[in-house]
This record gives sequence, structure tokens and C-alpha cells, in this order.
Amino acid sequence: MISTTRDTARPRGARRHLAGVAGGLVGALLLAACSAPLPTAQPDPTQDPAPPVLSEAQETVVLDAVASALAAASEANDPKQLEGRVTGPALAIRTSQLAVAAARGNADLVTELPTEAQQVVIPTTQTWPRTSYAVSVQPESLQTPRLSVLEQAGARDPYQLWAWVRLLPGVTMPSFADPSIGSEAVAPDDSSLLVTPTDAVAQYADVLNLGTGSGYAEAFEDDSFRTLLTERAQAWTTALEPAAGKYALTFTPDADEQVRAVRTADGGALVVGAMTSAESMTAEEGAQVPPDTETIKALYGDKTPTNVLKVGYQDVVALYVPPAGSEEKIRVVGNEHVATSVANS
Repeated sequence: MISTTRDTARPRGARRHLAGVAGGLVGALLLAACSAPLPTAQPDPTQDPAPPVLSEAQETVVLDAVASALAAASEANDPKQLEGRVTGPALAIRTSQLAVAAARGNADLVTELPTEAQQVVIPTTQTWPRTSYAVSVQPESLQTPRLSVLEQAGARDPYQLWAWVRLLPGVTMPSFADPSIGSEAVAPDDSSLLVTPTDAVAQYADVLNLGTGSGYAEAFEDDSFRTLLTERAQAWTTALEPAAGKYALTFTPDADEQVRAVRTADGGALVVGAMTSAESMTAEEGAQVPPDTETIKALYGDKTPTNVLKVGYQDVVALYVPPAGSEEKIRVVGNEHVATSVANS
């Protein structure tokens, strides 16, 4: 069962009290009946926390606008309908999915993205870009809810869907400040966490590549995405073995997409990062390695199978990174892993 509990973060204001210092007087003044009053200690002024830049009602308007663009693109199988409302890795994934759905005549190959939210995380960022987050209700397909990342590039720009992930089964989302208070954006190099957001994504990519052989493996909780990848690798390795074949899968953080992160109620952060991955299956000369999934078959088209099959993926991962000093491990809360290209050489 997915838990998306929200806590209200209480802003903390630190006050310093000035110490009053009385200077001594000499001679008869020490015995004077009247003396000047001591100055009253005054607290330093405190800065009010930045207010949220969206209301929940405004976030709903944004989600509805994104939903309209997604629906129009799906109905027409036309990625141009996404312009102005979908960007970044979300645009790359959706564009590929629309092409696949058209090729296979199967709309189910396009990820269902409910835009009705059961939880929203509203930014307090007073400059741009501004990033908000929304956890959807459960899709009609009864898959897990989606976490959407929406971003406004500038003051006159609309909010666009930058990325989404499917929450992993059984995951518990971290708690955030109430939307009426808003949540602080966390910089990619923020050092108040167990590791910086950028390093968290890079380290997870290393764990995906090396498994328990990664130097970072112990810093991450086990997750079902890695289990699925292991099962696929084992299946392909077994299938290729009679043809002296090899299987490989390599993940790389997307250098063109900066990670997005937002503060959680406990001082940690929700981190969302884009990656790409390259999968290769090779067999001996004369063998044939055909495409396996519906998506890969659609991308493969009418190519003649060879002894090589290469698949490129667009990936998005969402991580919970605890605050510095915590004994908790980093945990994966969601991911998206979608094939976007195929080659036979």
C-alpha cells in the first residue's frame, strides 16, 4: 500500500539575546541615588520564510493543462500537441511512446498518467526555474501512482511536465511541508544531505552497473527495479549462451539534465534525476538476435535481425536522500525505464 503522509514543517527562527553590559562609575557616583537605566536587550530581526509560489488550486490548473496536452497528443498520435506543456525526459519518452503506439496499433503502450493528485509539493523558490511535484491517484490500470515533476522556466512561461516516474510497489513517500507553507528547493550540490543530489544519482547509476560490486551498494536500500533488471539480464544471458553470446546494460546520468530536488520535512530531500541506458545483446556470426518486447519490436521496424541487438533507453529515477548524519540509507521511490531507440549493428 502506498503511503503519502504529509507533515507540516515548522519554520525555525533563531534568536540571539544581546547581553547588557553596565560600565562602572568611579568615586561618589557609585553612591548616587539615581542611575541611568540599563539598555534593554533587543532580539535580532528574523527573516520570514519564503511563501509558496502556487496555491493547490493553481497546481490543479497546471495539472489539468498538462492532462489536456497529453490527451490531445495521444488522440492524434502527434507529439507536436505536447509543445509548451511537456519537456525534458518526459518529452523524449512520450514522443517515443506515441510512435510505438502508432506502429503497433496499441494505445496501451503509452504510459497512463493520471493528473488527479493525492499529494502536491509546492515550491517556495522566488526565482526561476520553479519546480513543483505531484503524486497521482492510482491509475485505472491499477498500477502504482505516478510522481510528476513540473517546471516553470521563466516568469512568462507555462509550467511543463519535465519528468515522471512510477512509484515502486510498497514504497512510502517521505513527508513534506504542507502546501500552504511550501517546500524549499534543494541545489544539485547541496551538502546538507547524506550525499549531494547530483552524487546520489551518479552513485545509483554505479550501483545499477556494478550491483554488489559497486563501492556505493551499501549506501542504498534494495529495490524492485534492480530485481527486474537482474531477472532480464539472467534471461538474456541464458538465451545467448548457446550462441556464445553476451549481454550488457550500462546506465549513465544524463549530462544535459540537471537533477531536481526538494526538501523533505525531516531535512532530507526528494531527488529526481534523468539517466540514459544502453543495452546490448551480441551472439556469434551467423546467429540472429530478434527484438523481444512490443516496444522494442515497434522501434526495430522492418530491419533484418542480425547477431547484434542494441537498445537505448531514457530513464528517470526518484530517490529519497536522508539528511547528513542520518543512519538511514538512500532509497529508490520510483523509476521510469523506456526504450527509445534500437539498432542491429
